[in-house]
Amino acid sequence: MTSSLLQRRRRRLAAARLYLVSDARPGGRDLESVLAPALRGGVDIFQLRCKDATDAEILEAAQVAREWCEVADALFIINDRPDLVAATGADGVHVGQDDTPVAEARRIAGPDALVGLSTHSPEQVDAAHEQGADYIGVGPVHTTPTKPGRPAVGPDLVTYAALNATLPWFAIGGVDTDTIDPVMLAGANRVAVVRAITEAEDPERVTRQLAHALEIGPPGARRPRKSSEERTAEIQATLEPIPEGVRPLPLQIATATAIALGLVNLVLAITGHSGRGGAGTLLVYCALMFAAAYGMWNKRYLAVLLFQILLAVLVVFFFLFLLRASSVGDVALSLAVMLPAGALFWKLVRVLARLQIPPARTA
Repeated sequence: MTSSLLQRRRRRLAAARLYLVSDARPGGRDLESVLAPALRGGVDIFQLRCKDATDAEILEAAQVAREWCEVADALFIINDRPDLVAATGADGVHVGQDDTPVAEARRIAGPDALVGLSTHSPEQVDAAHEQGADYIGVGPVHTTPTKPGRPAVGPDLVTYAALNATLPWFAIGGVDTDTIDPVMLAGANRVAVVRAITEAEDPERVTRQLAHALEIGPPGARRPRKSSEERTAEIQATLEPIPEGVRPLPLQIATATAIALGLVNLVLAITGHSGRGGAGTLLVYCALMFAAAYGMWNKRYLAVLLFQILLAVLVVFFFLFLLRASSVGDVALSLAVMLPAGALFWKLVRVLARLQIPPARTA
């Protein structure tokens, strides 16, 4: 089974848009002086790429990177060193076509690690999923000194990835504030950058410009309306599934409330205080509350939904009662029911959404 940590990392990856790649001395400066403002500006993923550094130098830079990424809740990736993923505390590793194969990188890095792969052709884009990569870089879109000897692929490969890639992908290679619009027009909605940020006089300002461009899309391009399935998937990407054996506090409160309501009505029925509806009505209501409590305790979607409907009815009923209140006691009673019932209703909305998250897929 896919680990819960890897699932969480994949959900964060799915929501990421801006990816920064840098060595330990970006633009000849301390890593912290560039990475910290870039993360404030909106970088979602940072990759430490130290091709000629010693292990000690990589570990030293990784400590800085990991600490700042944790503060910013950004993913931290290390380049081409799956053997250092655990030591650096990285969320994953990125490899090239001529580096460690994806399957081997995942075996070395561990089952919780993300594995990214560089691609430079349609065939490589197509093969990435079968190789087991979690995401891909597509490029270089433009010729760049960070990839000497690697010819530019141009916008055609970006468009191909937009139409055919089945993994999250980032256009990379010469992407900056001047070229990001054409790259997005070619089909990209995620980009990876190097020099645009690492060589910027004000890394935070440039990062904000790039993040804003990704948010609004290319000029003149009409964004397709998202389907309900796509919107649901995006919302679910921000949620974590409820682990086996764990019951969120709102679910516990709802279960206890249902039991309490059932017991109160049972006592009223037994003692003859059944009102106009008679003891039979109270007993039916009592049975419904106990059934709801059992269903919610076992995390049944329908039980939570039905209890939410009950809470909504209670809020509406006591709101109408409040409008007709003729005493301070009536007002106090209405608020005493409406406020906690309304609060519990909204807390259960999130629980209901988490219950809809598909179960973990096998690796």
